[in-house]
Formats: sequence, C-alpha cells, structure tokens
Amino acid sequence: MFGDKTYFDGFTWVMFPKANGISNTFTYEFWVKAEEQQLLDPEKSLGNDGLVGKKYVVGPDFYPYGSAGCGISVGTNGISVYEHSSNHIPARLVYPYDFSSWQHVAIVSDNRKLRLYINGQHRKVEGADSVVDHLYPSLCLGGHQYGAFKGEVSEFRLWSTIRTEAELKANMHSKLNGMEKGIYFYRDLDRGIVIQHGVVKNIAVSVIMPSHNRCPLNHFSLLSLDKQQFPSEQMEVVFLDDNSSDATSSLYELINPGYSFIYVQSRKNRGRSTIRNIGARIAAGSTFIFLDAEMICAPDFVGNHAQHHLSGDRKVVSGALKLKRIFTIIDPEFSLQQIAQLKECYSNHPVAAELIDRFLEGDRAQVQLLPFDMMFDSNHLRKWNYTTPYYENILLNYGDEFQNYHFPWINLITNNASMTRELFEEIGGFDEHFLGFGWEDWELGYRAAQHGATFIHDDSVINFHQDHPVPSDNLFQATQNYIKFCEKYPDDKAVKLFSLTMLAGPDPFNDLSEYLTEYNRIKAQYPQRFNAFYNYMDSALNLLPQRLRADDRITPFVMDEHISKMEKADVENEVSVICEMSTFPRLIELYKRLSN
Repeated sequence: MFGDKTYFDGFTWVMFPKANGISNTFTYEFWVKAEEQQLLDPEKSLGNDGLVGKKYVVGPDFYPYGSAGCGISVGTNGISVYEHSSNHIPARLVYPYDFSSWQHVAIVSDNRKLRLYINGQHRKVEGADSVVDHLYPSLCLGGHQYGAFKGEVSEFRLWSTIRTEAELKANMHSKLNGMEKGIYFYRDLDRGIVIQHGVVKNIAVSVIMPSHNRCPLNHFSLLSLDKQQFPSEQMEVVFLDDNSSDATSSLYELINPGYSFIYVQSRKNRGRSTIRNIGARIAAGSTFIFLDAEMICAPDFVGNHAQHHLSGDRKVVSGALKLKRIFTIIDPEFSLQQIAQLKECYSNHPVAAELIDRFLEGDRAQVQLLPFDMMFDSNHLRKWNYTTPYYENILLNYGDEFQNYHFPWINLITNNASMTRELFEEIGGFDEHFLGFGWEDWELGYRAAQHGATFIHDDSVINFHQDHPVPSDNLFQATQNYIKFCEKYPDDKAVKLFSLTMLAGPDPFNDLSEYLTEYNRIKAQYPQRFNAFYNYMDSALNLLPQRLRADDRITPFVMDEHISKMEKADVENEVSVICEMSTFPRLIELYKRLSN
C-alpha cells in the first residue's frame, strides 16, 4: 500500500503512528488523481475553514495551542494545505489546479514556510504565515473526520528534510530503495520496504483486528498485545474500526504501544470480510494473524504463531477449537444465561464477585470486573475461565493436524488464526459477498484446503474470548451465509452435509466426517451395487440446504414426496442389505437422520 496505487473511496482513512519526531522542516511527496471537487478556501493565518468541504489526502493531526498538525486536501479543482490546532484550521496555501489526472505533488515546509511543487516544478509559496511554533507533519492518510479523499494515491513519501526542485525532478518517477537519506515514512509492500520514523522496519507479523462497537473490550485486547514477548519492532497491529458508534475512536490517542499501531477508520460499515481484506492490503508482515477485537492473548501468543510460519509452508494455525471464555466486564445488555454463567464463574473471585453483586442489586452501569494485573495474568485467566467444548472431540479423534478428517478447514476461525501473506493472497482473501455473521472464515479455510494448506491446532496459541452481548439475529445471519456457501460450491456433498450441524445432535462435527468416510467407502467398494440407495442419498443431501428455515431447523427428507413406490422399495431393500453387512453403521445412522 502507498508504494503502488492505493484507492480511497471517500469513507476510509488510515492513521499510522504520529510523525511527532520531526517538526517545522519536512517534505511531503506523492502522486495523486482525484475524483471529486473540494471547496477552495481563502488563504489565512487564522480561522476554521478546514472543517467542511475538504478532501484530505493527509488529514491534519490535532495539536494543542502553540503547535499544529499539517494536512493536505486535494480535489479535482485544486490543492490546499492546512494547519490544525485548538480552534484553528486555516488554509495557508491554496492553488487551483486540475488533479483529475495523475499529478506529482510535493509540499515543502522550510521552517514552517510552505512551498508547492507540481510535477517537479515550483508553483507557489504560502499565502499566509504560520502562527504556531511547531508544525508537525501528519500521517493520517486518505481522510479525516472533516473530510475524506476520493481517488488514487501512489508513492507516498514523507521526508525529514527539504527536498529541492532538482531532487524532486530526479526521483519523482523512481521508486525508493529505503536507504535514501532523510526518508521518514515510506511503505512499498510489494518489495517489502517499510520505513517508519526514519527507521527501516522488518515487520514479520501483522495482527489484523476488525472491530465494530467493541469498546472497551478492544482496548483490553490491544493492551494484551502490548505485553507480547515477540519483538515489538517486528510486529504491527492493523486495527480496523468498522464504523463504530461507541468510544472506539478514542483508542488511537489513548494507547501508545511498543508495536506499530495502524488505525483504519471506516465511516461505512463494511462487514467482516471486506474490512479484513482492507486490513490485509495495508499489512506489511509476512505472517498474518487474524484476531477478533475481544480476544485477550497470553504473552507468548504472537511468537508461537510466528514460529509455525518460519518455514513458509502452507499452514493455517489456530487454537480456536479449544476457546476459553472470560468476563472482563458486566454489561446491562447481557442475557439471563450470561448473567448466570458470570455468577458461576466468579462466585468466589476476590474482586469480581463483589462487583457482580453490586450490579445485580441495582447499579446497572457497565463495569470492568478485572483489574489489569489479573486481566493480563494468563495463570489467573486459566483459573477463572469457562469453556464450550463444541470441537474438542475432533481433536481427540483426529489429532492436532486433523488426519483423515474431512473438514479440517473449520480450524480457520478468525478470532485466532494465522497464515502467511503469500497463502492469503494466493487464495484471494475473504469473499466479500459474505455479509453479517458467520461462515466467511470457514469459506476462506475451505479454499485454503483446496490450495493444499495443512491445518494445525496448537494449544500454545489458545486465547481468551471476552464475553459480550450477542445480537439476536446471529443464528439467522449464519444460516444465510451457509446457504450462500452451498450455492458457491453446489457440487460438494460434504458442504451440504454440514447442514446437519444446525440440528440438535450429540456430536455433529465428529459425526459428519464419519458419515462421509463410510459413504465414500461404500461407493468405492460397491460402485454399482447400491445405485438406488446412492441416488436417494445424493438427492437427500442436495436438498438439505434448501430445507433450511428461518428458525435454523431442517425438515426431514420425505421419501414419498420425491421417488416412486418402486424406487422406494428398491431403496429400502438395499438399505436392508447394507444393514446386514454390519460394516457401515454410521452410514445407516446418516440415512435415518436424513429420512426421519
């Protein structure tokens, strides 16, 4: 991103760590092509004209009185340079120009004196003096709360030096190698070049974390990542605020982690698939870790994930099948079931028990239950968590590498999953047609399996899910996405068999693989012997997704509605023969589940 062309849609911008290590003297340089006009303001030293009608390629950071952040707004009709401080955001340099086609722009701040260059030629000096002592360059790229840019940007560079006209002309058509003197910020991910605060970064791991209205749980998750044993200079977190309406936007200013913190603001709700793909395009790491916003991670979490991918093999690694659940807050929107679970978990807790009693006695405000020393103590969390063992029998029967399991791709659960950037890009990222809750991660895992990936469960990367209020329509959304999954892969019987997990059953995830194993085995051993049975089973499986109802139930396959009496008799005779063999008990069980 930014080394090559990057498209901004007018709703999304990216805030990199602040460039407050330099001030007054610096140079912005980039190629730009705009799609929308902006309001061109008069040049002033004072005023608040930069609040409306702007298309910020560089959003101006806010600084208190005496200092200001520099911002650049570009429309098809011209360019404006602003400085932003307390009650202060005037345009100090404005130049009408046609930016509807690609143009090279350089803004030079020479001890706060602004100069504009277009296509390597000097065009204008500032029309108004700065009234602040310190002018800082900003790295809020693509937009700002006061207006977002729509168009393309390429080869974005921030220098801690003055770039001369000759230097601009000599290098405007060339890519950087990262060793240039004075380069302060530059990213060319295709070539693996990341420069931040004037330092070449070797980003090994990018944690990609989408969030929608998960504050303060997302804050706790980000703090847990700041306690990782993995070298912080080799790690970045791409945090994706998917149009939150809570206090999430405060996190950019609130936390100051050791890792590189990249905050992506979307003013349009994208959904899980799209927002994660946006994050992946920004991420610089050779390994991607996908993490939900409410996950607290032990100090060895990132390092253990990264270790798996040092060989570059096609692996999908997760600990999500043994998910541990904790409560870090109590919320007035919790269900009665969650309240009961909360009381059970923390009945004798030295801190949380009293807070829970106070909440239940009438003080219904959201409250943090665990102090940070407990919240980030893995031993404490292991003692006070609870589990929901949906998947553990899979691991007991098929092992941590899912040998002979037909559905290993369910190991890709995006509250805790890692793979190489190369594998993610090869399989095409998340399918953005999957909207709402569920199945977008398993569908990505399905494609990873098709591309030869191996799936590994690792107990050392189990993390802790912070419980939160659950939307009532999650199950409905997941059902709709599953139907979409079936429509995408209409010839895969195994995908359709997954409908049975939406029915009550003793161990559906374990059953499915055993059903499929026996069905494949009988077809291999007797390819022509039980054709009536095969046709019936295939028809019943094909109809499973169609028979899903809004209440997430499946009506049974009624034989008389779909086959003749003669065909029914043939099926029943063949089923009797298969029963007498006594070698396909799980297949007969599947037959009964589909028919009764």
